[in-house]
Amino acid sequence: MIGLVELHFGVKNGLLKSGALIVSSLLMIGCQHGIIFQEQVVRTDDLLAVPGPFRPAVMRVHPLTHTEMSSDDDPVMILHVEFRDPWGDTVKGVGQLQVQLRQGDTAREVGVRGTRWDIDLREIETNVSYFDSATRTYRIVVGGLPEWLNNSVRDRESEQIESRVRVLFRTSKADGEPVVLQDEYLMR
Repeated sequence: MIGLVELHFGVKNGLLKSGALIVSSLLMIGCQHGIIFQEQVVRTDDLLAVPGPFRPAVMRVHPLTHTEMSSDDDPVMILHVEFRDPWGDTVKGVGQLQVQLRQGDTAREVGVRGTRWDIDLREIETNVSYFDSATRTYRIVVGGLPEWLNNSVRDRESEQIESRVRVLFRTSKADGEPVVLQDEYLMR
């Protein structure tokens, strides 16, 4: 038989050729029938944004939280808040944050002017401005501290007063059900 050449690919090359055929077939099928999922953000009646599956499920006041003197020589609290999704990964959150501060174990300071701050993290620009990508936390500088904490921060030589920081975060699940996450942290 002249002119008829039979090529032999061998076992290794035959598997390679079969694998390439399967991959290219899958790619063609995937391109024709592929679905791209896009996470949607929907506003509810109370203007809460409804996040997708990567919503915050757990919140903690991060141990980086502390008090210090600002560049203007005013006492401030540097609050770090961390959110994690249902899989335990750090995520950003959309919702309303409320910070409460009280002295030690007493509850008498909660509700008194200057011990509660509200931060709206529903606006994207505001949300992004608070997020610290280096620590993967929301870094919030809180001024206007109560007098008992002001004095403690100013006079580091005296006995430090314990301060309890409580943070509440109002958000919602993907189906629109409201959720409130909370955590407390004792600063010494």
